[in-house]
Amino acid sequence: MFGFSLAELLIVCLVALIFIKPQDLPEIAHFVGKIFFRGKRMFDDLKKQFKEVEKDIGFEEIKHELHRGIAEEKAKLTEYETTVIVDIHGNEHVVQNIHEIRSDLTKEEMAEEVKKLNEENLARKGQNS
Repeated sequence: MFGFSLAELLIVCLVALIFIKPQDLPEIAHFVGKIFFRGKRMFDDLKKQFKEVEKDIGFEEIKHELHRGIAEEKAKLTEYETTVIVDIHGNEHVVQNIHEIRSDLTKEEMAEEVKKLNEENLARKGQNS
């Protein structure tokens, strides 16, 4: 809580006992409790106001439309032919429309070229490891 560990909290309490008279402790504890309660109530009120603003703006509708748009774009991406490319670190990358980059090659030649390069990159990764 508030970035304090239990040991730090105990040290603060011990220092407080040394510098504060024992008869003043109940009054100080009451004051800290009131401050904590007021802070919590303010935080709850603020959360409630944010929820109301979200409803007024129509945040749920915006969120729904955003997710719908993402789903449509993902569906479009899966319609295209994809190629898996492995970089020199061994990470796989899915690339769409790779045949547009090297239009001079047929699909079979492109597949062979990608396979050869992927194997070379995986071998390099094995040598570097």
